[in-house]
Amino acid sequence: PAGNPERETAEWNANRDTIRDELYGLGSMSRFNQTSKLNYTIPINKLPLMDWVTSNASYTGTYRWTASSRATQSIMGNLSENESSLQLNGNADFTKLYNKVPYFKKITAPKRNSRSNSRSNSRQADKETAVADTTKKAPKNNYAKLIADNTVRLLLSVKKVSFTYSQSSGVSLPGYIHEPDYLGINSMTGAPGFGFIIGRNNNVLENAIKGNWLTTDTTFNQAYSERFNETYSYKVTLEPFQDIKVDISGNRSYVENFSEYFRADANGTFHVYTPTNGGNFSISHLMTATSFINGDELFNNLLDYRQDIAMRLASENPYWLEMGSPMVYDSIGHGYYPLGYGANSQEVLIYSFLAAYSGQDANNVELNMFRKFALPNWSVNFSGLSKIPALKKIFKTINITHSYKSTYSISSWATNLNYSENDPMMMYEGTNLRVPKYDMAQMVISEQYAPLIGIKLAFQNNFSPSLDFKKSRTVTISFINNQLTESEGREIVIGCGYTFKDLALTFATAGGGSTRASNDLTMKLDIGFRKDITTLRSVDENYSQISSGQNKINIYLTADYDFSERLGMQAFFRHDVTDPYIANSYKTSNTFAGVTLRFSLTQ
Repeated sequence: PAGNPERETAEWNANRDTIRDELYGLGSMSRFNQTSKLNYTIPINKLPLMDWVTSNASYTGTYRWTASSRATQSIMGNLSENESSLQLNGNADFTKLYNKVPYFKKITAPKRNSRSNSRSNSRQADKETAVADTTKKAPKNNYAKLIADNTVRLLLSVKKVSFTYSQSSGVSLPGYIHEPDYLGINSMTGAPGFGFIIGRNNNVLENAIKGNWLTTDTTFNQAYSERFNETYSYKVTLEPFQDIKVDISGNRSYVENFSEYFRADANGTFHVYTPTNGGNFSISHLMTATSFINGDELFNNLLDYRQDIAMRLASENPYWLEMGSPMVYDSIGHGYYPLGYGANSQEVLIYSFLAAYSGQDANNVELNMFRKFALPNWSVNFSGLSKIPALKKIFKTINITHSYKSTYSISSWATNLNYSENDPMMMYEGTNLRVPKYDMAQMVISEQYAPLIGIKLAFQNNFSPSLDFKKSRTVTISFINNQLTESEGREIVIGCGYTFKDLALTFATAGGGSTRASNDLTMKLDIGFRKDITTLRSVDENYSQISSGQNKINIYLTADYDFSERLGMQAFFRHDVTDPYIANSYKTSNTFAGVTLRFSLTQ
């Protein structure tokens, strides 16, 4: 209790009784946390011939109760929250499946590089015998078998597949007037129910109102909220031929948040106010069809696609059809468009944008912002050239790499407060544009070739040159001003390295003696040339202009030497030169150099 009243007064006695009751009752509850977990290994691998598949599932339910301050608890109630998380994982090792068939096992098994001396000697003797006996003919190659084996090997190129799915949800219920007892459930009322404490969210607010779990104070002003997050990802590993490895992957993420205010009136009847729904979305995408097409051409395609997209959207709206399929002239699109679906309509621009920059036809692009299937991205690695006898004498390794990643994302979306389910053809005042169901600020699609082509060589003499060509592109459409921002970058990185083996260095010590270190000195040099251009494109005014851009040259030199297992040193030099495209920026140059010492306390 607050204050310090005089002894033996009524206030002093009341404070004493309060303190005594709190001590006997082990204090007042301020927060309650409870977590329940369930893990299950799905026994699919116990089925006959299914030992190559593994799968598991897990569920986590969390319940939290947080008390508000004692002074306002009768008005504000308490905060009751829950969360649930469901995750499924699956893996398939196709090599185990192929090995069940002897023929498949034989042709998919990697070839052995090493042979025993006895076999080598035996084969050498056979070879000499064959050379000496010139009357015998060499065996003919069975080309039919060779073609068949390689065809089957190609069909069996899938080696591993993995899939992960997760779903999480939660509820925040303010104004909750009860306290938790055993397992978080109030022993007198049974609130908030067993389903709620393990993470289930079925009609929580409705049940709370019916069960009289909430404060009825008319000044209450906190929002009830729900959260939902769903993600999945997959990965496929392919080895169509030895030394060629391809990884294919995709992912999708959907987040939705709902909130609304509730309050009881003077009669104790609850009302809800301003329900809002929003979230974000991202999914792996493909833009390869337009990777090397000029941006001006793609922007013109966007403008041309608007009329076809508008007709498709209107034709799928039964309310527009019931109105007699009205058409109106659009001064921005310079043509007739369906009523409600003008040339600068948000819905029309969304799908025109996706079709144009993804290389799809306006009549075939999917009319759904929240795509379900994650398109594949990939990476490729090939290391087999160094096994060619003529190259093996020169190179230790030859690695060729390629990688592609693309993403389509909506950073923030929300339900449009002006949208009405009872009148889907409601127009914005003073326009012929239909009010869309969802409102968003911008949409982004991007791609990265990292690298488009990469070559890394290692010579037998420890010299290791490399070459990487990278390309990136990000296109953002803003629905606030109907403007596109297109950023494109290209980069070439030329690198080389050399290792001085067992370089001996002698250092003087404080006592007049010396110490000697003999380790490898590794030197690396990277020279990068990068070009970035950002172009602004206005949909309403049909114009484009370069807003920023630059040419960059980067020189990065390092030398690494380890004096011991614990002590190492790196000397570095970096020089960057930036030459901007636009006149109001200046050419800049930055140089960094220094020495870094690394000391490890662990062995």
